[in-house]
Amino acid sequence: MSSRSPTRHRVAAALAALAAALTCAAPAHAAPPPAATVPLPVDGVLSGAGETTAVVDLAALAGADRRAARVEVDGRAVDADLMPVMSEGLSVVLVVDAAAAGAGTLPAWLSAAARFILEAPVGTEAVVVPDRRPAAALTAPQRGPSGVVEALATVRPEGERDTAAALALARGQFPPAAPGRRLVVMYTSAPGAGDEEAGRIAEQFRRDGTLLVVVGTAAAGDYWSAAATATGGFFAPVGEPVVVPALDQVESTLRDRYLVRFPTPAALPARVSITVGTLTAETVLPGPGTADRGRPFIRALLLALALATTVALAILLAARRRRPRPPAGPPGLTSVFTGRATVPGSTRGQPRVPWR
Repeated sequence: MSSRSPTRHRVAAALAALAAALTCAAPAHAAPPPAATVPLPVDGVLSGAGETTAVVDLAALAGADRRAARVEVDGRAVDADLMPVMSEGLSVVLVVDAAAAGAGTLPAWLSAAARFILEAPVGTEAVVVPDRRPAAALTAPQRGPSGVVEALATVRPEGERDTAAALALARGQFPPAAPGRRLVVMYTSAPGAGDEEAGRIAEQFRRDGTLLVVVGTAAAGDYWSAAATATGGFFAPVGEPVVVPALDQVESTLRDRYLVRFPTPAALPARVSITVGTLTAETVLPGPGTADRGRPFIRALLLALALATTVALAILLAARRRRPRPPAGPPGLTSVFTGRATVPGSTRGQPRVPWR
């Protein structure tokens, strides 16, 4: 008994010394691991007047983290501003489907447009453009909601739509507005803007620095999503029949959209990194006319391919005309076939197809 007791004491002392050594080796206050970055959704990039504005979605960030943005262009930090889309100084054009074909949904569109302007930031300027032929603004720019609401109350359904012209007119309102500070909100039952391609509409709005938001029936979602999303806006679908428009979705989504504004780089293309809070995104600003330079080449290539195909077909037809006709005989014995060919066989109960 007594011979084992010192051994136990020595083991306990060794364990205590080891624990003390590990405690001393560990830092008193371990540094927390760095916060993981989350991709920052960039919903559109607008340029104009020497500035570039990226429309970003900060729905994943708390309000306290929406205070500043850090921007690097080709690895070099540049000055940048961060501001909400829905903030003072916003210019809004309300486009409302006022054609006779959309008479059933017009009351819902007018109600939604009125609610939107009533909840817009203080000092917002607005114009009403009914979508009908001929396209014309219903009011001069109005600061404050009262004149806009009164104008909306006078709209009656009549005539035909001219959606492409209404959108072009909307883009031309408030020309001094900075990129991202002009917003077009359209309420429509139209499946599209006539013969205009959705991509062309998006390109025009993006070039003018204007956001496009479309509230419409779900059946036209593909077209209007393609037209609006590339501008930093979006498509808000509603059910059919329209009972309560998607105003709440429009308001909540726009409240989370922010503008990151920085000087347009002198040398393009340029790689841009944007960080807001724990959200980070990287994008490339294309050089001027990059897309346009590719289109003539593609058209020339397609024209050359079509011409080569036509020439090849002409040569083939001429050669076949000069080829002597094969002598008549049983099928498959004296006839020579080039390419793939089949000879119909006999079918029970049917006569064999005569050879020609």
